[in-house]
Amino acid sequence: MKKFLNFVKVNKEILLFCILSIFIELFAITYTTCDFYLSKPLYPLLVLLFFACIVYLVKNKFIRVILSSILLCGQVALDVSFIFLYDSNGTVFEWAMFNQRTDAFGTLETYDLQYGFIGICVIFILLYLISMLFMLFKDKKSDRAIKYNYSIKQCVICLSFMIISLISVLLIPIVETYKGKDTIYTDRLYSETANNYQSIGMVSNGIYQVISGKTVVNVSDVSKVDDFIYEDRILKSDYYGVSKDNNLVLILIESGEWYPFTKYPELSEKLFPNLSKFMKEGLIATNFYQKEKTDVSEALSVLGNYPTGKYINYDFSDNSYPFALPSLLNHYDNDMIIKSYHANYGNFYNRYELHKNWGFDSLVAIDEMKENGVNDTWQHKKGERNLDSITFDKMKEEMFPKDDRFFSFILSFTMHGYYGERKTLEPYYKILEENDILVDVKNEDEEYLKTYLAAFMDFDNAVGSMMNYLEENGKLDDTTIIMFSDHNTYYNNLSYYAKDIEEKYNSELYHIPMMIYDKKLTHEYVSRTGSNKIEKFTTTSDIVPTILDIFGLDGWKNLYFGNSVFTDVESIVFSRNYGIFISDKFVGYSLNSMKYKSENLTKKDTEDYEKRALVHLERLEFIDKIYYSDYFKEHEYKY
Repeated sequence: MKKFLNFVKVNKEILLFCILSIFIELFAITYTTCDFYLSKPLYPLLVLLFFACIVYLVKNKFIRVILSSILLCGQVALDVSFIFLYDSNGTVFEWAMFNQRTDAFGTLETYDLQYGFIGICVIFILLYLISMLFMLFKDKKSDRAIKYNYSIKQCVICLSFMIISLISVLLIPIVETYKGKDTIYTDRLYSETANNYQSIGMVSNGIYQVISGKTVVNVSDVSKVDDFIYEDRILKSDYYGVSKDNNLVLILIESGEWYPFTKYPELSEKLFPNLSKFMKEGLIATNFYQKEKTDVSEALSVLGNYPTGKYINYDFSDNSYPFALPSLLNHYDNDMIIKSYHANYGNFYNRYELHKNWGFDSLVAIDEMKENGVNDTWQHKKGERNLDSITFDKMKEEMFPKDDRFFSFILSFTMHGYYGERKTLEPYYKILEENDILVDVKNEDEEYLKTYLAAFMDFDNAVGSMMNYLEENGKLDDTTIIMFSDHNTYYNNLSYYAKDIEEKYNSELYHIPMMIYDKKLTHEYVSRTGSNKIEKFTTTSDIVPTILDIFGLDGWKNLYFGNSVFTDVESIVFSRNYGIFISDKFVGYSLNSMKYKSENLTKKDTEDYEKRALVHLERLEFIDKIYYSDYFKEHEYKY
């Protein structure tokens, strides 16, 4: 015991380094809504042991202290980057994100760092550095105080620990990943653990992900995939085929929210006349929820599914997609013009390649739109976005051709954050001020809301341009228009302020718009139900089955996570990016790790959700096999 205490005393700088490193890691995860503990501390302790051994092998104590301080600063820098990633869009770092780094930095225009975290960590590191150096200078007359003269035995023991920890750090992610391939997907529904940060911390998760990130889902056995895919057709509703032979417009509303209407109900028709009319004459999905980034929501709306582990836009861009909506429409109607439109660069999220493989004739991006007079304002000034009103007006003849049947998939852009003041929105700011809305902006939240409302008004003008053009050319009665939001306004945390929500995981944060304009469908639906509201729980993966249903087309039920919104069967949200289950009454990493519960959540609600979630997760297992094996490259799709 005496030898041990003496060892600790002599190596106090290493002990304090370890204690401070653990504190920093626990402190960091609290900035991602985790608690001040790690549920699986073995892996991070092995990582720490490896670095502690490196410091121990340095004989000069001055260099030890300097090296320890550098390592702690590096840890803080990594934690800050992971905190920023989580704070900006709620995601935990994973290897697959490396493929999207160019896209992510391309849209990054503001850095909201956690200065409180940085400040406290810097203070502790400085205290460590100063106190250790002070003690060393105080004892500089003693050679033992400056240099640690370990024996060969101690050196061998240290090297052994170092090698063991290094091998463990390398092998554990690989072994667990391959072991995980054979685990039951439905186990995720009952997990006791929250996210990886709560399990093993931030830095350790980063190391874990880099080591394990290139391993793949087990695709050695795909013998049962055929039986599962072709088990049954999608569910048909009472409205099956009501919109047969219609044109189709599918619009992804970037960061769309309901609160522009709910915050100013008496002025909504004046500020947003076209969307107000759209909702009055169309159908509204009042219980539509989603929590994904744009690229995932985009894929879900066109494919109806999404795999785990990797991202479609880079890792599976050259797969075969016969089940994708544009591919199916191409199969059933060769004469249909099927294009996608986005006033951003086509290489973002690899859309040029991806959309072609999904079955679109082409993606019309900003480079192609310039020929029609759509100016690219985004790349020239911070915070600006290319205006939807200009895009729709200049591109309407191509988006909605007069003499052809068409499917146009349009991704809006104006409402994309960041929400600082924009010169291009000045006409809308004036209208807001004329209506006594946010005249004297007092803080950043009000500034962000004002810009968002102005951007929303611009999108409203775009919708008006589309509707007027379709009506003028006799196309409106035979066109189905579906608009849905990709996600809430997580940029600048605007959803919290605008919705007056404090809880990090409140399900109302993810309650976003989805609406349908289709005269034939609306007439039938209102005649049967007496309302234009679709009140069942719906989400983005319901869009493809809904379109197939009302267009009278067939699809295979198990290829899609969702169901037609006009059936009685509800779907679930199990987020690809965030790994959480969402309903209108709860949000959680599993049924045993709920982060939010509504006061109205009942046992029956939970039991019903559990049944639907089990179906979803069973499908997800086969969806993974399809993507990772590129199943339809070798196997013919049965229409």
